[in-house]
Amino acid sequence: MAEQQTPEHRHYDPLTSEGPRRKKGMGPFGVALIVVLGLHGLLFAYLAKQKFEAVFQEYSDDATVVELPPPPPPPPPPPPPPPPTNEPPPPPAVVQPRPPVAPPPDVTPPPPLPIPPVEKRVETTAPPVISQAPPVPTNPPARASVVTRPDWARKPSADDMARYFPDRAQRMEVSGKATISCTVTAKGTLEGCSVVSETPADMGFGDAAIRLSRLFRMKPKTLDGAPVDGGQVTVPLVFQVPQ
Repeated sequence: MAEQQTPEHRHYDPLTSEGPRRKKGMGPFGVALIVVLGLHGLLFAYLAKQKFEAVFQEYSDDATVVELPPPPPPPPPPPPPPPPTNEPPPPPAVVQPRPPVAPPPDVTPPPPLPIPPVEKRVETTAPPVISQAPPVPTNPPARASVVTRPDWARKPSADDMARYFPDRAQRMEVSGKATISCTVTAKGTLEGCSVVSETPADMGFGDAAIRLSRLFRMKPKTLDGAPVDGGQVTVPLVFQVPQ
């Protein structure tokens, strides 16, 4: 019987053993690499053309024509100087010398006039003359006038004050004061009265004092004992609330 031969098994070594052979051909990586290289070549060619190609730009000449006015005419030349004259200069003035002045003649003064001597005057003092005329009588000094001031003859009573008490102040039970200034006539009556002051100012005590002054009787001002007009008095009045 024939002896079967067993196939020989070989051990695989990654360094020395050859792997299965692949088919020769271009893979996708090679195609991509060729496409990229082609694109780079086209880009470089475009840049080189743009860099070395001259660019021409057209310019338009838009000049503005300005007309300048003509220059002013030159000033006229100055007039020529006058021609020199050949006339000789005038001769210098001749100064005539002054003739000498003769000294004044000697004049003999006249002789002095004779003056007679003055006789000495003797003066005598006469005694004073005493007049025997009688002395002139002198007037005695004028006597000063006697003036008396006005005074009370009749003062207002309590009933008079109550009769003229202001109604508003009486209702509110408010007391007050008033001062009036009046002129006294020769008959002893008062006239021309005016309110000097009143407290309180809005209760009517000033008007009440003016109405009450009609009842006053005064002794008038006198001049050397005779009554006269013109005496001036100031009358203070106090109004108390009637009980």
